[in-house]
Amino acid sequence: MFLRVFRWFRRVIYVLVLVLFVYFVVTSVQVVMASRTPLPFNQVKHAAAIVVVGSPTGTAISSDLQLRCEQAVSLWRAGRAGTIITTGASSGSGAPTEASVAAAYLDHQGVKHVTVVPLSQIPAQFSFIANLLPKSSGVIILGDPLQTKWLGDLASSVGLHAQIAAAPSPKGSFMHDLGTLWGQSLAVGIGRVIGYQHTGWVGG
Repeated sequence: MFLRVFRWFRRVIYVLVLVLFVYFVVTSVQVVMASRTPLPFNQVKHAAAIVVVGSPTGTAISSDLQLRCEQAVSLWRAGRAGTIITTGASSGSGAPTEASVAAAYLDHQGVKHVTVVPLSQIPAQFSFIANLLPKSSGVIILGDPLQTKWLGDLASSVGLHAQIAAAPSPKGSFMHDLGTLWGQSLAVGIGRVIGYQHTGWVGG
């Protein structure tokens, strides 16, 4: 009897592992597909604000954050939004916040209407922005292309109507991209089950 129960239990475990594996693979494919279909510049519609998602940086702006800021400036100059919101806390002890580094770069480019949101995790940033803007506002979000799926779903979960115009990123190593894909797949997969507000620890 015990042996029969053990075999039944082991089969159940095998099935659960297989289901989770298939779910993760499907989610990973969705993350990759979303990253390869960014919204073209000429299709970005007017919104309440442009959101530049922070990226680890030092006293000088990092290359990927600069690319996001450059795209934000182009969209701002094209009249897609009247204000830009920068996000991100400090990347290290004593270092300036990602949001302030991006804001300083934008100010140097002539953008004066910048709102700084120096919070660490993206879910908290998006919740703050949703409360800052009028209800159901449209936003243009600039982040890592591999974050496209997660950022879009996260924005929707807090009531923002987001256009994800993922900025180009410097070519990273295979292991870096694989790690990002792993994290984003987990964030999307877990977010669908327990809510995206609880995925900042893995998504960004």
